[in-house]
Amino acid sequence: MIELLGEDDFLEAMNGPCKKWRESCVKDGYFSSFDGTKIHYYYAVPESPKAVIVMFHGFCEFFGKYHEMAWYFYQKGYGFFFPEMRGHGLSGGKLPEKDLVHVRNYRQYVADMKIFFESIVKIKAAPNIPKLLFAHSMGGAIGALYLEKYPDDFKGAILSSPMLRLKTGGISPAKIKLLSLYVHLCHKQKCLSVGQHHFDGVNVFETSSCQSKVRYDYLFNQRLENVEYQTYGATFGWSLASLSATKKLIKDAWQIKTPLLVFEAGNDHLVDPTGYTDFLDKVPNAEHIKYDTSKHEIFNSTDDVRYDYYSHLFKTLDMMSKK
Repeated sequence: MIELLGEDDFLEAMNGPCKKWRESCVKDGYFSSFDGTKIHYYYAVPESPKAVIVMFHGFCEFFGKYHEMAWYFYQKGYGFFFPEMRGHGLSGGKLPEKDLVHVRNYRQYVADMKIFFESIVKIKAAPNIPKLLFAHSMGGAIGALYLEKYPDDFKGAILSSPMLRLKTGGISPAKIKLLSLYVHLCHKQKCLSVGQHHFDGVNVFETSSCQSKVRYDYLFNQRLENVEYQTYGATFGWSLASLSATKKLIKDAWQIKTPLLVFEAGNDHLVDPTGYTDFLDKVPNAEHIKYDTSKHEIFNSTDDVRYDYYSHLFKTLDMMSKK
């Protein structure tokens, strides 16, 4: 058993025993992707691990957001591999305006992750060790596309608040088509998208996707200290690529054969809940757990939700690693 952290003991643990663990056990490195982009990653594998967990993070995120979770995985006997997606964290692929996130299409993300799986995960983890996927938000969209294309790589997968369909703020499909035409004709792909803004160093916990103030502040302070962690706004290119990717992943969801657990946040202002219905209709054997009161980041929700979430997460990982 491991002790899950609450609000009062989180920061002391992150700056104490978790920091010591990161300094002594967690390693990092880079690999070159298909187009030469350098992708940064972290990993730690204990002796005789139950399995290794590959973690796909969300939009504008980096490893610092997952210190707690990765530490839990390691304590539970799992290794983890955490690539920072292109344009995020210490990875390459950023624009001159480093706080903007841009990608041409999600095939780039999937190609990056396939190279990572083949050249890093399979090399640094023994071939007989089960490989599992944990993917959050944008990473959930990337993960779904990956599972559709490479069904044999992972023994099981957990999608946490996956970006199966974006909320578009009431913008109609017709207006989106017109916007897409404008973006391409005027070469605005790398410009700040509608409703997005640059990093301004303002703490916005109250309107964030997080319900744990101490966890929000822990991440926010990392952003303030390092410009590489200040990714904040989407380009038109990223936004249009995301809309295209979510259409494809729902269309092809029937191709997913990997055992799947899907966590849904009921109070999510980023992900359209209709995406869950359409996706799960095509993956009928997936387990689905919904937390009605949780915002987008369920692992940063209130204590009661977070403890139940981790209970289901650990139980599922143990079952998947034994199959």
